[in-house]
Formats: sequence, C-alpha cells, structure tokens
Amino acid sequence: MYIQRLELSRHSSTTLRDGFLLTTSAQITAIHRVGIKHVWIDELKGVRAVNARPWLSQIPASPSRHDGEGIDSALENARQICLTGAAQMKQIFCDARLGKTLDPLVTLPLVDSVIRSLEDNPIALLGVAQLKTHDNYTYQHSVAVCALMVALGLQYRLPSETLRLLGMGGLLHDLGKALIPASILNKPGRLTVAESAIIKQHPLLGIAMLNPDTTAPAIRDILLHHHEKIDGGGYPFGLRGAAISRYARMAAVCDVYDALTSSRSYKAAWTPDAAIRNMAAWKGHFDQSVFFTFVKAVGVYPVGSAVRLAPEPLAEATEAEGASLLHPKVRRFFSSLTSAPLSARNLDLAIPSIGDGSAGPEALLDGLETGLAEPDITLGWHGDDYTPQRQHQEREMEG
Repeated sequence: MYIQRLELSRHSSTTLRDGFLLTTSAQITAIHRVGIKHVWIDELKGVRAVNARPWLSQIPASPSRHDGEGIDSALENARQICLTGAAQMKQIFCDARLGKTLDPLVTLPLVDSVIRSLEDNPIALLGVAQLKTHDNYTYQHSVAVCALMVALGLQYRLPSETLRLLGMGGLLHDLGKALIPASILNKPGRLTVAESAIIKQHPLLGIAMLNPDTTAPAIRDILLHHHEKIDGGGYPFGLRGAAISRYARMAAVCDVYDALTSSRSYKAAWTPDAAIRNMAAWKGHFDQSVFFTFVKAVGVYPVGSAVRLAPEPLAEATEAEGASLLHPKVRRFFSSLTSAPLSARNLDLAIPSIGDGSAGPEALLDGLETGLAEPDITLGWHGDDYTPQRQHQEREMEG
C-alpha cells in the first residue's frame, strides 16, 4: 500500500508529502501509536524505491482552548471587532484628510472590546485579524496591530490602563498614512527614493493630527517612533538603543510582524513561522527581549504543529512553554531518510542530548530553507551551520 499523505491530527492541516510504501504491520502500528488520524492512499502506485524526502506543508494555527459554541461565539465576536474597527479607522482617516484633529479617546470603546476579546480567547481575535483585503488593508492592519500590542501587553501582565494606551497607540500608529497618496502606498513595484522619503514622513504627519491636550505621551511615542530600530537604522530620527522607548519597541515588532504576514499589492503574505524566523535573523532591528516576549505571545510552535529536526526526523510540537521558546518539546514520529514512521519518543530540545545526539541546546530556529514551495520549520542539530535567509527590503516590513 502506498501512503500518499498523513494528517497529524484533527486540529492540524499539516501533512506529509512524497509518500512512502507501507509494507509491514509494524508500520501500521507505528502510525496508529503516534496519533495519525487520517491516511491518504494512492492506489495507482505500486512497489518502488522512495527517495524523495517528505516535507511539511503550512504550519497550522494552534487549536483553541475553547470548543463548540464557545469558539464559535469568540470567532463571531472577533469578526465583529475587526469589521467595526476597520470601519472606524476608515472614518478616522477620512476626517484626517479633511484636516480634523483627532482625540484618541474616541477609539477607547473599540480598544476595550479588543482587550476583553483577547482576555477571553486570544487565538480567535489574533487569527481573524490576519484576514485582510487589499482595499481595506491599512484600516485592517491598524486593528491587527492594536490586537498584537494588547496581546504583547497581556504577556507582560501590564495593568489595564497601560493596555489601553498600547491598544490606542497600535490602532493609530499609521494615522499619518492618511495623507500619503494611495498610488505610493499601493504601488506594486519598487518605490523610488523620492516615494520612499514620502512614506517615511507618516510618523511626523500622524502626531500632527492628534489633539495635544488629550493624547497621552505613550500614544505620541508609538506613532512617532514605531519605525525606529535598535541599531539606529530606523526613521524618522535614527534613534538607537535606550533612546527608543519600550512602547515604541513593542510597536516595531507588532507592526513588522503583521506587515510580513499580510498580502499586499507588492508582495505575498509570509506564513507566521517564516515571519518569526526572518525577524529573529534581522539583528539590530528589534529589541531582542521584546521580540522573544512577542514570540511567546503569538506562539511559534503551536501544540500539534509539525517540525523537522535536521537532518532527518519529523516531530510534533507537544509543549511550547519551556525554558527556551525556540527549543520546544516535541515528539518524533517519522524518518525522512527511510520514509517510515519512527517509534514515538518525546524530546526536549532545550536540554543537551542524552547519548544519541538527537537534540541539543544548539537546535536553533534559524534555517529558512530554499527550494520548497512553502517554508518549513527547521531545527538544527549540533554541528549545523545553517545561515538564515536575510531579506531586508524595507518595503516588506512597511505596514
């Protein structure tokens, strides 16, 4: 029997491709033992050598903690928040183009609904906020960054008033783009030097639209500095290190992550894991402490997602709350060398290997491979020297 595809679990859309020949009852037992729920069989293929290495399709979202009506209600609430938020931001942008001064407090009811939603079920809103349309991208991006900022604040266990400031700052961070021509914002090709300079004016344009009497310093700070980089390579002032506030550092991470995982007229959306891996490789762009807290907030290795342990075994993430976010606990289940299931074994990639070199502290999240239709997560073993693919185009990161 030729196995074309295995599905890891009922929660997961992850599959193994370039299948293998099933020849023994032991293989069937192994497939059952590791929790494979569905098997796809190709009846047209007979006995043959299987040389192709299986690879992973898109890493799935983490299954919700809520089931049944609970998750349905949470998703519908999240959908309404995103629709209402995008509509409000569209109106705010229209008012800004008319020269009206904005009181950030008008967004507080929306921000409060975002906070409540994330406290109840963070997966629902963060998932729905990733769904955007080209026509309303800027408004939907504003809502998504608001949600990410609040989620990051919750990860830090910040007080409610601070969460509100983060939410309002995230929602309004691109307010200045209301005055940037759409022909530049949505240009399919590469921006000219002059066009890039125009876009880089939006932080200054944004704070000029805020009512100075009702705008908290933290909100102004987020609008003005969310494109600054730790190494001084950002804009509009080229601030470096400690000169960039904590709130602006948080906004920088949230803004770029949502931009990378969104489809635009000039680029396709990256998968969340690809975005995280590349952001981890961009040294000097982000505050590393803030970035890793963000990773914990959004989750790189949802429980049940599949990872590949270089050079050959495939494994399923079983826990993402270990000492290192980039070294999850996994359960190996498949060999890409023999194209056959392995006996299930739990591995903690955060601790040194015990005797067989199967995992170790240098199992790093730093191997964005090329040549695959879709990227997979690669965890290096001892001795690996993968070099992350670095893509520094500012357009890719521009929210």
